[in-house]
Amino acid sequence: MSSSSRRVSASPTHHYSQMKLLITAAMASIGLLTPPPPVWDWPVKADAEVVRDFLAPLSPWGAGHRGLDLRARPGSPVVAPVSGKIHFSGSVVNRGVVTIETAEGWLVSMEPITPDFEGSRVARGQKIGIVQRGHCSGGCLHIGLRIEGEYRSPARELGILRRATLLPPS
Repeated sequence: MSSSSRRVSASPTHHYSQMKLLITAAMASIGLLTPPPPVWDWPVKADAEVVRDFLAPLSPWGAGHRGLDLRARPGSPVVAPVSGKIHFSGSVVNRGVVTIETAEGWLVSMEPITPDFEGSRVARGQKIGIVQRGHCSGGCLHIGLRIEGEYRSPARELGILRRATLLPPS
């Protein structure tokens, strides 16, 4: 058999790399690699940085992180990310909490915050309080989202893109 007629089979790594390139190109062409447009305002005027991500609990009462921690210095103003009525404003385990109920019935909670607003309704972008000292070094504002009693990450509403990581088959 001559060398020109021999077939060389590509390695599994080569096939994986080619597949990854094709999937990435396809996703980019249909807009899946661009962040979704934010439908909420960023609640703190700082660099849009998540310092701790959402981690769904394995059970309703299990451990997890039911929201996002956004970089924010204590004393920074907090604005309503979305319009709605005040569902709760007060202290929970010595942390100030403000929860806004949206027109869809979603509950958006922020802590630690010193509430600073009048009335029972807030408008998107309206100042609602000031960041208190909390559990993050350097400071942060925790924002959580509950839809029909279930916690979900508010990343999409804030315009944050989460990319899936493709792993080679084992």
